[in-house]
Amino acid sequence: MNLDFVNLSDYPLDKPESSEYRSLVMTLRKGLAATGLINLENFLTPEGVEVFREEVYARAPDAYYSVHGAQAYFDKFPGQLPSNVLGSETHCMGHHQLQDTAMDALYRWKPTRQFIAAITDNPEVFLHEDPTNALVVQMYKPGCWTGWHFDRAIFTTIINLGEPAGGGVFECAPDIRTEDDPHYDDVREVLLNQSDRTQRYEMKSGSLTLMLGRYSIHRVTTVEPGTDRISLVLKYETQPGVFISEADRKLIYGPSAPGPENPSLVATN
Repeated sequence: MNLDFVNLSDYPLDKPESSEYRSLVMTLRKGLAATGLINLENFLTPEGVEVFREEVYARAPDAYYSVHGAQAYFDKFPGQLPSNVLGSETHCMGHHQLQDTAMDALYRWKPTRQFIAAITDNPEVFLHEDPTNALVVQMYKPGCWTGWHFDRAIFTTIINLGEPAGGGVFECAPDIRTEDDPHYDDVREVLLNQSDRTQRYEMKSGSLTLMLGRYSIHRVTTVEPGTDRISLVLKYETQPGVFISEADRKLIYGPSAPGPENPSLVATN
């Protein structure tokens, strides 16, 4: 792991015993618990952003153009949903395409896991074990978008690597539901664009976003002509052995995306 790629002056991941680290973690933990979403500006250094982007574009020709109409958790939503709120159109690269990169090194780096575990108030977090879904690049070229959805994982870690010239806004209604109450009426208001809980974020390159994705409904608006929007999603779990279904893997990453070595395993996410 090249330490020059992380802004260790503001985020001393390499000094977890320091008072600065403990104070930072406490502040971020309180912020995440209170709002459901925090954004760490300038988490990567300019050099880190440049190297990560170079790695993305070197592999961009192999990205899978993923277009689908499904989104997590809306298959059992009561009542009729607007047709224009579901779906996704992105160019995706899975972990199998990102091996031996600086992005992969950051994902696997133990201090990164410790930092995310501390902020989310977990004793430990684990690498997502799906060979395709563990580390993901989402490229939003002009015309691409992601509709309203919840994530399956409790929390979501995103490093932002590209700002679009227009559009591509991250919209989120944080903590809109709980494990025990789906809050269908509140969610419906978001889907109908009638909610005052929806917040808009224009994420800057190099920032790290941490969100309680299972409880926060979110989307990315359509990217306008110009530069691409690029997200690097780091999948960490609160338990080992998590991976996705074969159907989801093929839908998002293409029919040739590799699955676990033991195909008889049952998906846990």
